Amino acid sequence: MRLWLLLGFLLLPALAQGDGRYLVGRILALEAQRGVALVEVEGRRLEALLPVDGGGYRVGQRVVLYQEGGKTYVTEPDRMPWLLGLLGLFAFLAALLGRGRGVRGLLGTFLSLLVVVYLVVPRVAAGGNPLLYAFLGSVGVLLLTVYLVHGVNRKTTAALLGTLASVAFVLFLALFFTRGMGFTGLASEEALLLRQWGGVDLLSLFLAGVVVGTLGALTDVSVTQAAVVQALAHANPRFGLGELYRRGMEVGYDHIGSLVNTLVLAYAAGSLPLFLLLTRDPTPLRFLLNTEPFAAEIASMVLGSLGLLLAVPLTTLMAAWFFRGGRGGPPEDHGHTH
Repeated sequence: MRLWLLLGFLLLPALAQGDGRYLVGRILALEAQRGVALVEVEGRRLEALLPVDGGGYRVGQRVVLYQEGGKTYVTEPDRMPWLLGLLGLFAFLAALLGRGRGVRGLLGTFLSLLVVVYLVVPRVAAGGNPLLYAFLGSVGVLLLTVYLVHGVNRKTTAALLGTLASVAFVLFLALFFTRGMGFTGLASEEALLLRQWGGVDLLSLFLAGVVVGTLGALTDVSVTQAAVVQALAHANPRFGLGELYRRGMEVGYDHIGSLVNTLVLAYAAGSLPLFLLLTRDPTPLRFLLNTEPFAAEIASMVLGSLGLLLAVPLTTLMAAWFFRGGRGGPPEDHGHTH
């Protein structure tokens, strides 16, 4: 999830006005012609106004209601039970299939989200620089996810250093190219609303989103690449720095190809609504791609891919230094400091 999107959802309530309140109820009957639904909420029955298009609601469905000025409105289906069920299924399978590593991964993810929500977001909302706090938060997230899940050892330290070096380089490139392209940070509806709220550097927020958005993939490729070098060093302790790097990169080239493809497709999937505009907008393609929404998506995709490209050789080099001459012990020594 991009940081600016998370911030948008967390800060948008500050834009809301009025003394209304939200409730959860259940639809008992629908009167489509009148545009109302009979709902049961807190043991009472009352009428609630449906959306103009009817919303596709059905009898028996749990819905979120909003009350204001003596009127009640049906706003959304109540999705929380489904979301909690989906999260529970994910946690169960992660613990079952990943065992201890899966449980630590879940814990690391939860703690990382806490870092973003309770460290990065409040500082940015208070007027802090999004880029600075996103970078500090990224360091905290990496420490939690890498060391908690994989233990404190040479492999994880090499992966951490390789990831941090890649993040720093992506940040430098993002600063250079976004300034060169004259980005304003106003590439989304959420950003426009945040500008009305005020006090947020939207360009820095966009840059922070680029950096944070690459962390997961960077961590994955770095830990895997460091593990490859560790296995090579254990298989032949006589390998020096150069030999370990060369052999590690033989695997790294394949890793680069698959991960860049994965990241590009992930960005493209998230940008499908924008891509659909290509078929609707009469603007020539060259000028449509020049607009900030399209240019920002392309820049994010390319910068994230560049981070992956750099993470593989940087991590391989650091891991080769740590494991040269058979240092660090066998790959099975997880969770111990060497």
